[in-house]
Amino acid sequence: MKKTQFKFNIKKRILPVLLVSVLTPLILFVAIPFEIFANNMDEFLFSLSSFYPYCILFGFLLAAGIAGALLFLPEKAYRICYALVLALSFLFFLQGTFLNFGADSLDGNNLGTNNVHIGLKILDAFIWLAVLGAAVALALIKDKKGIFAIVAVILSIVVVATQIITPVASTVKHPDVFMSRTERLKKENPDFNDKVLTDEKLTAVASGRNVIFFCVDQFDEYYAQTALDLNPDIYDGLDGFTWFRDNLSLFGHTFPSIAYMLSEKPYDMKESLRKDYLDNVYKDNRTLSVLYENGYSVNLYTQPYYVYNAADTLPDYVENISDSKQYKTTRPAKLTDSILSTAAYRCLPLFIKDLVNDVESCEFNECVATLGENGYYSYNCENQSVLENVIGAEFGDKGEKNFSFIHIEGCHDVCPDYTKPVPEKKRRKTAASVKRSFSIINEYLNALKEKGLYKDATIIITGDHPNTARDFVRIPKLDALFFKRSGESGTEIKQSYAPVAHENIWPAIFQSEKIERENNGTGLYEIAEYDPTRERKYIWQTYDTKECFEYVYTITGPGTNFDNWKLVDSAHYNRFIMT
Repeated sequence: MKKTQFKFNIKKRILPVLLVSVLTPLILFVAIPFEIFANNMDEFLFSLSSFYPYCILFGFLLAAGIAGALLFLPEKAYRICYALVLALSFLFFLQGTFLNFGADSLDGNNLGTNNVHIGLKILDAFIWLAVLGAAVALALIKDKKGIFAIVAVILSIVVVATQIITPVASTVKHPDVFMSRTERLKKENPDFNDKVLTDEKLTAVASGRNVIFFCVDQFDEYYAQTALDLNPDIYDGLDGFTWFRDNLSLFGHTFPSIAYMLSEKPYDMKESLRKDYLDNVYKDNRTLSVLYENGYSVNLYTQPYYVYNAADTLPDYVENISDSKQYKTTRPAKLTDSILSTAAYRCLPLFIKDLVNDVESCEFNECVATLGENGYYSYNCENQSVLENVIGAEFGDKGEKNFSFIHIEGCHDVCPDYTKPVPEKKRRKTAASVKRSFSIINEYLNALKEKGLYKDATIIITGDHPNTARDFVRIPKLDALFFKRSGESGTEIKQSYAPVAHENIWPAIFQSEKIERENNGTGLYEIAEYDPTRERKYIWQTYDTKECFEYVYTITGPGTNFDNWKLVDSAHYNRFIMT
């Protein structure tokens, strides 16, 4: 008799178990990864097929595991576990769709925590606890009429339907979602020839004049000081350098900051979209072209989408440009893990988001490589990738004069909120990210010293933008900047509190290299320390995926004092800044 009853219960469970077991996999492994890709495919170098089959496979395995466990549990345990799985799935759906309160940036710095009031976090936590508590309570009540079971099945069907509709709607909105990036670009322009920036001659140096510009992503003054506090010898190799302690970038994020740094042409969001700006910003520039005209080879090692659209929009004198030969996802497992981590992060309650590591969308493209016709792969700015390329490498001859712009991931793997006390663990992680970046930089400095080229070299080390934690400006946003002029070496690092900005870097480069340029501007070393009259500008643009808020500040005098920061203008755009 017991055996017959057990068989009957198994049959009775099959439909509700099948429905509830696919809910979480559909949300986390199917709908959200598809939506992430579809909404951001212009940013991604990979195709849907690079990761999505793995998502579906893992989703199927998870569904099978949930179903297998639920089918054979004792009755009371079954009801409780069934209710919890259903409640969690519904909460994942609810959180990812409605409860992140508009903070839907793909970048984990903002996802679910962007300017969210503490009251909303408490409300969010209450909803989670109330739903989970109600689910367990209802599971313990005897449901003789089967009303709860029917409601659970209906709720499951509703959630399943919405998760199936999501990829369908995304496909209708983005019909090119199943194409590769190259196919999409060729659809827009049949004559498009996919070119890439490769890592060719990454470690070559010139026998005469060298200008090496290190752009350490998200390297600000707080990072630089924290690294020094925890590693007192970290900057010992920077002999002849000046550390400018009051330096401002013009912009607050990689786009448009690096394009501006390379061209001196600021981005006006009122006038153009990201793509139009990047397609034209390097034309008729007064920076790279001046070096080229003065006999310098020009090599750029940086990333697409944020700095350039396609390499064919860069000046043709950039030497490490190559036609694309073969597209390759080098680490599909890491890519899949990064996508799924982002999906899971989106569905976590706000108070848990604050406790876990940030999810970084910049990790996605690091899993992709393109082989150029020149036999070198596309440049990957990930710290580990660059480190592997330079450690133990031969720093060979690159002619008489050379300029290299080397963009590394830098400090994007940690984003402490400096508006409140930073936990020691995060301080150590911050210092470690800076130390890893300087492991790369020191390889170049040591090579130049060994070859007797260090003294005559002009070397710049700076961040493209400051810490983006929480995506607002409540404290001074200062970028770390170290500069070594040609002819300086053998002296300890100096510190300067001159109120400088990125706009002063190129004039300083040309002064250091003794290159005449019409209307050169003011160099770093021409600005007096603590000048109370000097006025600088800072533009902060938010990275919400639906809209952008732009805030313009003027900073008069020392930027280290936030009382000198004045908000002078603001604007709202009903579009993503990266459109």
